[in-house]
Amino acid sequence: MTNPRYVVAAITALAAGALTLGLSGIASAGTLPTTGNSITMTISNDTEQTIHLEGADNPYGQWMQSPRQSLAPHETEIVTAYNQDPRGLTVDVVYSTPDGGQAVFMANDYPQFDTDGTRTTDPDHYFISSYIDGYYPNLSVGYHLSVV
Repeated sequence: MTNPRYVVAAITALAAGALTLGLSGIASAGTLPTTGNSITMTISNDTEQTIHLEGADNPYGQWMQSPRQSLAPHETEIVTAYNQDPRGLTVDVVYSTPDGGQAVFMANDYPQFDTDGTRTTDPDHYFISSYIDGYYPNLSVGYHLSVV
């Protein structure tokens, strides 16, 4: 027969372990730091073709939510980057288009914030519109890739 004290101790230890794992999952689920700079990019593929990730550059920070490997037609993703450098942050995400071109989504989060550098290498077929919602030090930008 098992001693009830050992059963209670084992259940308590399992519950504490589960709680610890659950809380650590919440903490790493993409919560932005309260200090430093951040860029949140909402990228929408408003075309009828899937685009595929070619690269993503975040040389001065870390990804909280990195870009997906592909973005299906009419799908949207949210990409988030941050750093602790008060001077700012720059990131870019590059997807290939079905015809061999590129769609470059770029954001600069400095006191002079912008989306300069956002472009397509095939302007006869694709167009990117961008907008800015939030400003330095927590830049929030959106992009729509469309067919011309």
